[in-house]
Amino acid sequence: MKGWIVIVLTCALATHLAGCVFSGARLQRYHVLEASGTSPAAAKASCACRLIVAPTTASSFYETQEIAYSRAAGMRAYYQFNDWTERPSRKIGALLLSRLERSGSFRTVAAATSGVRGALLLSTHVVEIYHDAIKRPGSARITLTAELTDPARKTLVARRTFSRSALAASYDAAGAVQGFNEAVGAILDDVVAWVNAAALIDTGERASTSQR
Repeated sequence: MKGWIVIVLTCALATHLAGCVFSGARLQRYHVLEASGTSPAAAKASCACRLIVAPTTASSFYETQEIAYSRAAGMRAYYQFNDWTERPSRKIGALLLSRLERSGSFRTVAAATSGVRGALLLSTHVVEIYHDAIKRPGSARITLTAELTDPARKTLVARRTFSRSALAASYDAAGAVQGFNEAVGAILDDVVAWVNAAALIDTGERASTSQR
């Protein structure tokens, strides 16, 4: 009988300790990358052409759901217990496509995976996206390159590198995410304005050439 009591007490103690360990464990958190601010109001199409948008790519270190930060120049690391719900490159690509569609700057805007053919192809690449945490509270930084090409003529229409940063709300991953949302919103506005201007120049040059 005493043996059974010892076993029961041992099991109860083990369960209690396990509960304490579990309750003290850090929970994994997943953050949604969004674009803060309002996108430009839809307007009458200013470029009567079809724009095809390729999936956004990213440098290998940032092609992950992990949130990157830096606390020393030239060094990068990933936050523990904090991840993106999906890779930033994929989310930025979706946000860019949506913002281009709402801008009304093109006759048609479609994803390259849709099978639709267009006069111009937009390709974007995330060079880096990280929390610069060298000084409190740090800032969310993103650098992105964009290329506009003409698939039919196999020519490069324009290329540009964009960089944006926004102050982190706090010195941690959650605060950095708020900064990222602001920086992404700003950089998308930059890209949309640039694509529209570059497409108009290209369209004008082609029209001028055809009239000669």
